[in-house]
Amino acid sequence: MARPRLIDDDAILDATRVVLAELGPVKLTLAAVGARVGLAAPTLIQRFGSKRGLLLASAARSPRMVLLAAEQAEARNTSPMAALRDFALSSVAHIERREQLGNGLGFVQLDVADPEFREHALAHSAAIVDTTARLLRTAQAAGELQASADVDALARLTLVCFNGALQVWAVNGWGPLTEFLRDQLDLLLAPYLIEE
Repeated sequence: MARPRLIDDDAILDATRVVLAELGPVKLTLAAVGARVGLAAPTLIQRFGSKRGLLLASAARSPRMVLLAAEQAEARNTSPMAALRDFALSSVAHIERREQLGNGLGFVQLDVADPEFREHALAHSAAIVDTTARLLRTAQAAGELQASADVDALARLTLVCFNGALQVWAVNGWGPLTEFLRDQLDLLLAPYLIEE
């Protein structure tokens, strides 16, 4: 009879995210992730097969995490535009130093070079764009966003702006990350907002 799992996969994948920020995908080890949750590396091998399997599981979970972050942001905000900003900024709230962001950007190499990782990266991007478009449509219905705004194009542009701002901040470190990103998003969205 199999022993019950005292630590679920989500806790392990949360720890993987933290270790990725600290070490990047190349230096990440199963032992480092296991130490975060009190499991031995062989236990992680039993569950995920390998370091690659653990990283793929983390990548596969990311679209679900996007939807959860949006749901939480909407629960915290009555304004759809405030929820959109909250949703975007909550995804980087755990990043305090440029090195952490740089380590996370190292994952992009896997997304580009490896078809399995790329599949998950595309699903992650689609979840962000779809969620952003839904929030923008809600903002139109609430009278916060101009009815003439091309929501689908603006959602894609928001992703481009956000990801570009992340890379710029990783190099330049202009102020706190969340403030820098908020300012860039506000500049992007301002022309489409309805003045009160």
